[in-house]
Amino acid sequence: MSITLTETKVNGETPKEPMEFFLGSANNNKPNFPKRPEIDVSFRDVSYSVVTSWQSALKPAKKTILHGISGEFRAGELTAIMGPSGAGKSTLLNVLAGYKIKGSQGSVMYNGRLRTPENMEHFLRLSCYIQQDDYLRPRLTVQESMMIAAHLKLGINVSYEQKMYQVIELLEILGLTNHANTKTKCLSGGQKKRLSVALELITNPPIIFLDEPTSGLDSTSCLQCVRLLKELSRQGRTIICTIHQPTALLFEKFDHLYGVANGECIYQGSTKDLVTYFSKLDLRCPPYHNPADFLIDVGMGEYGADHRALVQSASSQYRSERADEIITSQDDDPSTSHTKKRKEKGLRMTVLRKHQQKTTDVLEFCKKQPSPPPLWAQTYRLLCRNIITLRRNTVQFGLRMLAHLFISFVFGYLYYDAGSKADSVLGNYVFLYGTTLFLVYTGHMAVLLSFPLEMGVLKHEYINRWYSLGPYMIATILVELPFQVLCCLIYNVPAYYCTGQPLELHRFISFVVYSTVTSLTAQSVGFLYGAILPITIAVFLGPVTIVLMSVFGFAIRLKDIPFYFVWMHHFSFVRAGFQSLVFSIYGYDREQLPCETKYCHFKYPVKFLTEMDFAEIDPIPQLVYICVFCFCVYFLTAFVIWRRLNCR
Repeated sequence: MSITLTETKVNGETPKEPMEFFLGSANNNKPNFPKRPEIDVSFRDVSYSVVTSWQSALKPAKKTILHGISGEFRAGELTAIMGPSGAGKSTLLNVLAGYKIKGSQGSVMYNGRLRTPENMEHFLRLSCYIQQDDYLRPRLTVQESMMIAAHLKLGINVSYEQKMYQVIELLEILGLTNHANTKTKCLSGGQKKRLSVALELITNPPIIFLDEPTSGLDSTSCLQCVRLLKELSRQGRTIICTIHQPTALLFEKFDHLYGVANGECIYQGSTKDLVTYFSKLDLRCPPYHNPADFLIDVGMGEYGADHRALVQSASSQYRSERADEIITSQDDDPSTSHTKKRKEKGLRMTVLRKHQQKTTDVLEFCKKQPSPPPLWAQTYRLLCRNIITLRRNTVQFGLRMLAHLFISFVFGYLYYDAGSKADSVLGNYVFLYGTTLFLVYTGHMAVLLSFPLEMGVLKHEYINRWYSLGPYMIATILVELPFQVLCCLIYNVPAYYCTGQPLELHRFISFVVYSTVTSLTAQSVGFLYGAILPITIAVFLGPVTIVLMSVFGFAIRLKDIPFYFVWMHHFSFVRAGFQSLVFSIYGYDREQLPCETKYCHFKYPVKFLTEMDFAEIDPIPQLVYICVFCFCVYFLTAFVIWRRLNCR
């Protein structure tokens, strides 16, 4: 099996002719994959509705986008879904690709096999979905992106040499060889689109869905992109894409056209037959007019088009062509009876035989596909990717460390030697509160936008089965967690020394541990807020929540809290961290403090702890509570993200 491109130039690059990408070769350096099957995608009575508002608690107001449409897209054809804006093109593509399931009705079939929730995973392994936006990692080079995708998709049973061979071949096929060491953020729009295709071709999927693949590209890049898709479809793939107002040159590149207007089908058939078909309905395309524009005009009701008549005609045409195809194939069977009853039975048997071999090929293809890597291997590859991104984002992380160091010296100057004197206990108390609040805010705000900014890439890679959610979460946390620990150390060491805290090892270790764990818990809350809330709400509600939690234990004692707020006192991890921090400095039977004035009210640390209502604090249970709180928040974050990814 091979992919052959005869295009002479791709963005100014001249590839070898002919270029072929062989699969199933006996060469040990080449990946040995099963033969790719041909898969026809069909759908019957597909509708899709969304809830726009709630008229009452039990009666939602729904808007129907797709109105029971049917059709079939065949292997070896490049299919375009076209129609006016808002016609339902992208919605139909999302439903067919399995990107949107909730709110849809009807049946989607591949090679006659009904797609169900039980075999959805099987279908997704046979297909890939390339969205309109190019969800690429901007700081990775082209080759790095391809190799990481190869590691994640091909598993550990395929050798590194085989993966590298396939990556090099794909880059050559798609004209990206000269840009292998270029960061993806520096690529042009057409190059990014080709890289998006290359990333999904690693597993050689038989079905490719693309949403507006020419969006944002110039005319030359559009033509190159469609030519690439055309060549890929000639190898037996089923390629389905939405496209809006292509030029006449682009339009003729498509083999099959599915016209949509107001959520209903108004045409399905060859692009060459479009003008003739509409002329039979007394809708004549003006001379030298782009047929693609003519289709959109007709869909909008121009030229006196009757929408209902178009829908009925398209439906009748589809049923007629489908029946003619089956009858023609059945007529070739000499055993066919001419009685109506046996003829209908024969038609069903013909359809069954038609898909039986294709179904066998599909099952064989899935069975022999490379096994996905185990969870530990996914975690390792994702962690490597995150570390590469971290190394190339030195400005952001350098500023974070510099900010911690700067604030530590500012606090050290303002509260200089406050921790060693009896007459500055309250000032030191404020310093400890400021330390807690600063580390909580930096931990929280640094990651608040992580998931909102990552969600598009995450959803794209998750839907295309690059990895599981667990390894992604672990890899994300393992990069942020050590860095935040480092930032806490950069702050704690100078601040602890400059403010004159007791130079006792166990107190210093307690100080660092309690402040760091509290900061990491705030970081987990930042991840949760970013995952569960829109950005505009998260950046407001997150700091408000932190302030509310910080009030307890500092501004008000437990015995002064109204009974209906007592639960918040016990719930607040900020309160637990702050009280443990204070106890680490003034607890553990600390000796009396030196007094430089005539009277020092808090000469004995135990008196200060008693009046602050901290004397009975046991830091170990508080530390355990903070750790459990952090773990629960991470678990909840993973659940929220899983729901967002799977509630489609």
